[in-house]
Amino acid sequence: MNQPKLEYHRRRRGVLAVAGLCGLTGILLEHGTYPGDTGLLVARFFSFCAVVLFLVEQVLSWRHLGQFRIYLNERWPTFSLSVLLVLEIIGVMLGRESTWLATVMNKVHASDLTNAYLLVIQVYIASVFAVQLPHMQQRFARWRVRPAVAFVLVFVVLIFFGTGLLMLPRATPAEQPIHFLDALFTSSSAVCVTGLVVRDTGTGFSTFGQTVILVLIQLGGLGIMSLTAALSLLLGRGIGVRESSLLREVFQVPMMAEVGRMVRFIILMTVSIELLGAVILYRGLEGAHLAHTPRAFQALFHSISAFCNSGFSLYSRSLMDLAEQPLVVGSITGLLVLGGLGFGVILQLLGWMRGRLMDRRNKRLRLDLHSRVVLGVSAALLFGGATLITMLEWNHSLAGQSVAMKLSQAFFQSATCRTAGFNSMDLNLLTPASLFLMIILMFIGGAPGSTAGGVKVTALAIVWANIRSVGSGLTKVRLGRWEIEQVQVQRSMLVLSSGLVIAAVAIFILLITEGQELLTTVFEVFSALGTVGLSLGMTGLLSPVGKLLVIVLMFVGRLGPLTLAASLVGRLAEPRIRFAKGRILIG
Repeated sequence: MNQPKLEYHRRRRGVLAVAGLCGLTGILLEHGTYPGDTGLLVARFFSFCAVVLFLVEQVLSWRHLGQFRIYLNERWPTFSLSVLLVLEIIGVMLGRESTWLATVMNKVHASDLTNAYLLVIQVYIASVFAVQLPHMQQRFARWRVRPAVAFVLVFVVLIFFGTGLLMLPRATPAEQPIHFLDALFTSSSAVCVTGLVVRDTGTGFSTFGQTVILVLIQLGGLGIMSLTAALSLLLGRGIGVRESSLLREVFQVPMMAEVGRMVRFIILMTVSIELLGAVILYRGLEGAHLAHTPRAFQALFHSISAFCNSGFSLYSRSLMDLAEQPLVVGSITGLLVLGGLGFGVILQLLGWMRGRLMDRRNKRLRLDLHSRVVLGVSAALLFGGATLITMLEWNHSLAGQSVAMKLSQAFFQSATCRTAGFNSMDLNLLTPASLFLMIILMFIGGAPGSTAGGVKVTALAIVWANIRSVGSGLTKVRLGRWEIEQVQVQRSMLVLSSGLVIAAVAIFILLITEGQELLTTVFEVFSALGTVGLSLGMTGLLSPVGKLLVIVLMFVGRLGPLTLAASLVGRLAEPRIRFAKGRILIG
């Protein structure tokens, strides 16, 4: 890279850094605190500086590309919104109340558009600045951070950043300030898309605090790396080599060139599904919404929470009061099932359906082994769990309800306990057998590459195939007509066994520190480790030690034991020295 180009990138990153800091400062002062007249002027000054610096960065990009046509072709989204920003500034300078420009801007709701855009662009600038920070100093650029370490660090930073936002005065009601540990617990639960709460989300947080939680859920569910890459693609900046390598490991795509395509699909699909879910929920929440919260915000909050499998709800009793609303229960079920399948499976399933519709005679259009296993095991767990819950609770907690309501309740609970965290019935009324079944489903979780947690359905399928192969006297593990690589079998056994060991240790500690019943404690541990969010009432009674332990469980459950282990150890190497083989009797 020549010297002028290096100088351009250095200037652009410097402008982005200052703009991001100014924008975040302005947002936090204006929306996160209760500023007086002087504080409000300071906040708006920082926001104005962010806008001006962003426009300066656009001019630098224009000059670097040389021709306006090329710039417009590559950066048309930012150019269009930059025009809105300039018009907004001109309108303010000329006097909004008396100019024709103000009238036109009000008719197109330019103020709302630019305010929303400012918020998005400031978050974008901060995200890009955080990702590009190692490149701004040559000393940092020489560090070769492994992807697993990068993922862990990103989630840790996001959790503590969310904790700071939730501790701002305006994040909670003035008469209910939040303590650091509770803010850390809530931020961890949101980033790890768990849904366990020590403070009621609907009444214990203001609209600003709820918005912070919602953003943390979205970032934690999709991954801050994929969202930052998507914004880079949207604004025409592209994805760097280091970001591409990190994302390639997240999405498990063989070619680095496919990363951009996968990111575009993930964001487009996520936005489409969440908006569709919000529209349906908006209709279903008619007459049942909270008095002090707009129905549109409630619908969007629960749509994002459901698709990201977080289980956060603005209602104190979750969905128990809305169990008879088919639009609400049905849309939430569909969202959480789609979110638990994984983006790669959905992409392949859409391609398979499109191919079958266009050419029904083509027998080559088949799903790969991964998609088949995910869809097959997920369907078996979903319908099998619903059947067992129906049988166990028919004359117990479901007694007195209609047949349709019984089936709906059982199906919803079977779907939600696989990492979603919503509940449409009082869990304390369920039989111990049903609770034990839900613990198993929580431990299994969803699919790899999805917003769900757990040990994943693919690990369960491989472990089951290994047991069958060993029982049949086979030396190779077979799953259908395919032979599974030994390294995948070892990883699946490691994930399953390490999950059980971590759960056992956590149960032992919580039984000592909390003194709750065994089943209640076991349920709480597997709910946190599986990033589910269901609880039998133990979360709100946790001691400080218990809260810290549950935070660790949620963190381990979101990233997975393998990712955490890979971040702590170096690269695997084959030992040069081989020892004599030993023999131990088993069974």
